[in-house]
Amino acid sequence: MPELNQPPSLRALRVTRGLKAVAEGLTRAHADQPMTVRAARSTALRHCLDTYSNDRVANAVLNDVIDALPPVRDTEDRAEYAARVQLQVQGVRA
Repeated sequence: MPELNQPPSLRALRVTRGLKAVAEGLTRAHADQPMTVRAARSTALRHCLDTYSNDRVANAVLNDVIDALPPVRDTEDRAEYAARVQLQVQGVRA
């Protein structure tokens, strides 16, 4: 178990950065549109391709971010989903 004063791993930082980018991307355009799994994954993909020049790193981060995303609820729009992702980043369960 890591000690409390130990800095987060690079992997954890990349996932956090990816989750923030997904939330921002979903609210930047068409925030009132229905949320889909495809929208979350494509936003995560765009972030990874734009951020990491190494394809292996981009793919690894993409998989980690997708695994960390909360499930999409049937009735929510992109802005509502983005808010849940932001809460998750802050450590709040919603």
